[in-house]
Amino acid sequence: MFQRLKDLKKLRTWYVVKLKLVDARLYFVSIFVGLLTGLVAVPYHYCLYYFFHLRSEFFSSRPAWYWHIPLFLLFWGILIFVSWLVMKMPLITGGGIPQTRAVINGRISYKHPFIEMISKFTGGILSFAAGLSLGREGPSVQIGSYVGCLVARWTRILRGERKQLLAAGAGAGLAAAFAAPLASSLLVIESIERFDAPKTAITTLLAGVVAGAVASMVFPINSYHLIQVTEPVFSFLIQIKYFLLLAVVISVCGKIYSLIMVSFKRVYATVKSPVYVKMSYLLLVAYIISFMQVDLTGGGENFLLQQAQSGAHSQIMWIVAMMLLHFGFTVISVSSGLPGGNFIPTLVTGGLLGQIVGLLGVRYGVIAPENISYVMLISMSSFLVAVIRTPLTAIVLITEITGHFEVFYPSVVVGGLTYYFTELLQMKPFNVTLYEDMINTPAFQEQKRYKLSVEVMTGSYMDGKVVDELLLPENCAIINVHRDGKDNKPPGMRLIPGDQVDIEMDAQDIEKLYEPLVSMANIY
Repeated sequence: MFQRLKDLKKLRTWYVVKLKLVDARLYFVSIFVGLLTGLVAVPYHYCLYYFFHLRSEFFSSRPAWYWHIPLFLLFWGILIFVSWLVMKMPLITGGGIPQTRAVINGRISYKHPFIEMISKFTGGILSFAAGLSLGREGPSVQIGSYVGCLVARWTRILRGERKQLLAAGAGAGLAAAFAAPLASSLLVIESIERFDAPKTAITTLLAGVVAGAVASMVFPINSYHLIQVTEPVFSFLIQIKYFLLLAVVISVCGKIYSLIMVSFKRVYATVKSPVYVKMSYLLLVAYIISFMQVDLTGGGENFLLQQAQSGAHSQIMWIVAMMLLHFGFTVISVSSGLPGGNFIPTLVTGGLLGQIVGLLGVRYGVIAPENISYVMLISMSSFLVAVIRTPLTAIVLITEITGHFEVFYPSVVVGGLTYYFTELLQMKPFNVTLYEDMINTPAFQEQKRYKLSVEVMTGSYMDGKVVDELLLPENCAIINVHRDGKDNKPPGMRLIPGDQVDIEMDAQDIEKLYEPLVSMANIY
């Protein structure tokens, strides 16, 4: 008996060393994932940038009326083609963050990741080129998860580690979209993987740094860095009152924004009109807005940057009109289900809302005109907190992409207040609502049982336990233990670090049990 325990201790020591070597390999592979994601997502960003400026120059040149007829027909055909792609490959619809979370959770799997990645890439560019109010961040995140899935297959990575590569690719996609690796890592933890395992954080950060470096080489000048920010000088009491008012306004508007967005998306899905009719109406709206204010198309980011850099003397009612016009256009664009995210349109709405509050502050003598961009940046991060409900990501993202650390602390204050008020308003994160709508479709309801793979870490609850001794949630059972490249029958087996444990459960319980089960195998 003593000799058996001694041998088991030696075996455990060897597996701990082996686990560290496997971790080192995973970190190296995650760097490779970041590089590949950067090489795919950055060209995606560049194509969006190129086609937006091509459209902008066309409408700014005021061409003869007959040139618009072939262009309208071309865009119409493009949108019909993209709708056909979405119909053939439903996973490429929308931004892609809910789908990425579902893949990491194991709800769905990418059966043809390369083909779907190319379709997402192409569909996103074509939808944006037609002028729809969609963002680049969601598709970039999903493109990164496709890259992570492909690399996991190529490198024959362990089943329990595949989600780390998927998460690393997703984070690298956001880093490529904004050149913000720290915020990308936080997004994965807060919104996608929803579990703060150190291994996930490290792999995501490594991949994000590499993808962000690729983005910085292609886009050496960050437009957000050109925003000039001047911190207002006012008393502490007035500052608190102003920030409290800003948080209340953002929370209420965020609630309205989310309700309208979700409701319209659900109603749009029930409309039985043919696709070509829906696309004609959508394109007609995009075309009319292009005549009025072309910078509001393509997500509206260019219009936001113009206002942040030189919008101190804009008329309040004009900004209100532009914000409402952009919001309405975003609602129908996102509801169409075409490839494209809502992250940047949300930033634009938040920034314009901040500009309105800032202009009102100037009118009543609370702040000076040069302080408006300061309020806009705070409002951008806080509006993301209200809608997406990822406070760390929102605050760090705005600070990281603008380089203005003077807005960090007020963003924490206003963002914290906004998070509290949205809790009172019982707001669900927008991406969580989309995720729940997705998994409640008939296709997901047919799934009865689900398998979750976790990796046993040193010092965790499962470490050293015999499988039969483990106290698992109801209807959960360990069906396989993968060790040394072999699958083993669980009964009577003592778990050691590095074991890949497959747990079967009811499919409907995965969202509730994912974090507790992963926690049992991890030490954090």
